[in-house]
Amino acid sequence: MNQIKKSGGFTTLLTASIAAALAPSVSMAAPKAHASSAQASLERRLQVMEQEMQALRAELEASRSKAEAEAAEAKAEAKDTAQQVQAQQAKVNQGLAELAKHEEKKDDMVFFRGGWAAMNHARTSELLVNNNLLSSNNFGSDKAGWYVGAGLDHRLSDDTFGISDDLALDAEIMFDYKNYGSVNNSFVSSVTGTRMQAQVTMFSLYASPKLKYTGIEGFRPWIVPFGLSVNVISPPSSGVTVLNPGLMLGTGLEYNIFKNLWVGADFRYNFTGGDLNYSVRTNNGKTILNSTDTDNYTAGAYVGIGF
Repeated sequence: MNQIKKSGGFTTLLTASIAAALAPSVSMAAPKAHASSAQASLERRLQVMEQEMQALRAELEASRSKAEAEAAEAKAEAKDTAQQVQAQQAKVNQGLAELAKHEEKKDDMVFFRGGWAAMNHARTSELLVNNNLLSSNNFGSDKAGWYVGAGLDHRLSDDTFGISDDLALDAEIMFDYKNYGSVNNSFVSSVTGTRMQAQVTMFSLYASPKLKYTGIEGFRPWIVPFGLSVNVISPPSSGVTVLNPGLMLGTGLEYNIFKNLWVGADFRYNFTGGDLNYSVRTNNGKTILNSTDTDNYTAGAYVGIGF
């Protein structure tokens, strides 16, 4: 019995000794496990922070790229706008330069003309002009005389609408008074028995295009290819009419003598057709009253002032 108690006490002592020996090992293993867990947690947090920093860096990079693209686009738009403004300014400057050049050139002109005038046929044997059947007091049957007039040239195009830089197109408005001398008013003379003097005259109003050659400085030849004329004659025709239209053709040249002062010479032909061809004949064909031929031409000089 005593032997058994001794054996049990020994066992208890042995167990206590082993436990005491293992206690430090157990106490050292617990801190090691805790430290390993903390390190793993720290590494995970560092990984998360690194991922967040990478995401933030990517976001910043995207924002910078977007800002650079927007800045480049704004710069391109600003450059395009500046180019458009420069182009518009160039057009404005060109227009101002052309306007200044046009104002300096003073291509419009007012002119005053005069010279020699003639009809194709003298007026005679009409109702009111030198009719031997009505009066014997006839005199004067000249077809030549003189004229005075004035006109205005207005520049329409410096290059005739792109045809030539040396060919300008003007619009011409002009009038003149032509005097062909004195004749006997046959009808009045036949009534009163006395000689009645009358002036053979014509007033004409013209509107026409005028082509001017401008390739020579200070010297401009020109032509009027066609133009409308309205003519008033005195005395009236045998049909007692005074008005008829016509077609006017002309040519001339002008020379710049000082600043805006020009001198020129011209020739014009005025074809009036047969609107006044009223005549009276007997049954045997004898002419009692002639028709009135108003075709006429002029040659003279003029002085022009540019403005």
